[in-house]
Amino acid sequence: GLDNTNKIIAIQGGVPSTYAAGLARAYKGGGYTDWYLPSKDELANLYAMKLLGFGGFTNNYYWSSTEGGNDGAWAQDFGNGSQFNAFKELTTVYVRAIRAF
Repeated sequence: GLDNTNKIIAIQGGVPSTYAAGLARAYKGGGYTDWYLPSKDELANLYAMKLLGFGGFTNNYYWSSTEGGNDGAWAQDFGNGSQFNAFKELTTVYVRAIRAF
Protein backbone atom coordinates (compact mmCIF):
# COMPACT_ATOMS: atom_id res chain seq x y z
CA GLY A 1 0.00 0.00 0.00
CA LEU A 2 2.74 2.48 0.84
CA ASP A 3 4.51 2.07 -2.51
CA ASN A 4 1.19 2.28 -4.34
CA THR A 5 0.25 5.44 -2.43
CA ASN A 6 3.56 7.08 -3.28
CA LYS A 7 3.14 6.22 -6.98
CA ILE A 8 -0.41 7.55 -7.07
CA ILE A 9 0.63 10.83 -5.44
CA ALA A 10 3.58 11.21 -7.83
CA ILE A 11 1.20 10.83 -10.80
CA GLN A 12 -1.82 12.73 -9.43
CA GLY A 13 -0.02 15.56 -7.65
CA GLY A 14 -2.37 18.47 -7.12
CA VAL A 15 -4.55 19.02 -4.09
CA PRO A 16 -4.38 15.94 -1.83
CA SER A 17 -8.01 16.22 -0.76
CA THR A 18 -9.25 15.44 -4.28
CA TYR A 19 -8.26 11.75 -4.41
CA ALA A 20 -8.07 8.81 -1.99
CA ALA A 21 -4.28 8.35 -1.79
CA GLY A 22 -3.82 12.08 -1.20
CA LEU A 23 -6.41 12.07 1.58
CA ALA A 24 -4.71 9.12 3.27
CA ARG A 25 -1.27 10.75 3.03
CA ALA A 26 -2.60 14.09 4.36
CA TYR A 27 -4.13 12.43 7.44
CA LYS A 28 -2.33 13.40 10.68
CA GLY A 29 -4.11 11.17 13.19
CA GLY A 30 -2.26 10.63 16.47
CA GLY A 31 0.32 13.19 15.39
CA TYR A 32 1.77 10.74 12.84
CA THR A 33 2.56 11.73 9.26
CA ASP A 34 3.29 8.31 7.73
CA TRP A 35 -0.27 7.28 6.84
CA TYR A 36 -1.08 5.70 3.48
CA LEU A 37 -3.91 4.10 1.50
CA PRO A 38 -3.96 0.32 2.07
CA SER A 39 -3.49 -2.21 -0.72
CA LYS A 40 -6.36 -4.60 -1.48
CA ASP A 41 -4.58 -7.31 0.56
CA GLU A 42 -4.20 -4.96 3.53
CA LEU A 43 -7.91 -4.11 3.24
CA ALA A 44 -8.74 -7.82 3.32
CA ASN A 45 -6.79 -8.07 6.59
CA LEU A 46 -8.67 -5.06 7.96
CA TYR A 47 -11.97 -6.68 7.02
CA ALA A 48 -10.92 -9.80 8.97
CA MET A 49 -10.19 -7.55 11.96
CA LYS A 50 -13.61 -5.91 11.56
CA LEU A 51 -15.21 -9.36 11.89
CA LEU A 52 -13.43 -9.67 15.24
CA GLY A 53 -14.87 -6.33 16.38
CA PHE A 54 -11.92 -4.01 15.68
CA GLY A 55 -11.56 -0.85 13.62
CA GLY A 56 -14.89 0.96 13.74
CA PHE A 57 -15.59 0.26 10.07
CA THR A 58 -19.00 0.90 8.56
CA ASN A 59 -20.70 -1.50 6.15
CA ASN A 60 -19.59 0.54 3.13
CA TYR A 61 -17.01 0.36 0.37
CA TYR A 62 -13.38 1.37 1.01
CA TRP A 63 -10.76 2.33 -1.60
CA SER A 64 -7.51 0.44 -1.88
CA SER A 65 -4.32 1.69 -3.50
CA THR A 66 -4.24 -1.34 -5.81
CA GLU A 67 -4.75 -0.40 -9.44
CA GLY A 68 -7.75 -1.94 -11.15
CA GLY A 69 -7.05 -0.85 -14.71
CA ASN A 70 -6.62 2.51 -16.38
CA ASP A 71 -9.70 4.08 -14.83
CA GLY A 72 -10.24 2.39 -11.50
CA ALA A 73 -8.84 0.83 -8.36
CA TRP A 74 -9.80 -2.12 -6.20
CA ALA A 75 -12.25 -1.54 -3.38
CA GLN A 76 -13.51 -3.68 -0.52
CA ASP A 77 -17.11 -4.04 0.61
CA PHE A 78 -17.00 -4.01 4.42
CA GLY A 79 -20.59 -5.24 4.50
CA ASN A 80 -19.89 -8.64 2.92
CA GLY A 81 -16.10 -8.78 2.41
CA SER A 82 -16.09 -8.85 -1.39
CA GLN A 83 -13.48 -7.01 -3.43
CA PHE A 84 -14.09 -5.47 -6.84
CA ASN A 85 -12.73 -3.01 -9.38
CA ALA A 86 -14.43 0.32 -8.62
CA PHE A 87 -14.40 3.01 -11.28
CA LYS A 88 -13.30 6.39 -9.94
CA GLU A 89 -15.95 8.40 -11.75
CA LEU A 90 -18.88 6.14 -10.89
CA THR A 91 -18.54 5.04 -7.28
CA THR A 92 -18.51 6.84 -3.94
CA VAL A 93 -16.11 4.92 -1.71
CA TYR A 94 -14.72 5.60 1.79
CA VAL A 95 -11.03 6.20 2.55
CA ARG A 96 -9.30 4.58 5.53
CA ALA A 97 -5.67 5.56 6.11
CA ILE A 98 -3.31 3.05 7.71
CA ARG A 99 0.31 3.07 8.83
CA ALA A 100 2.95 0.48 9.54
CA PHE A 101 4.13 0.06 13.10
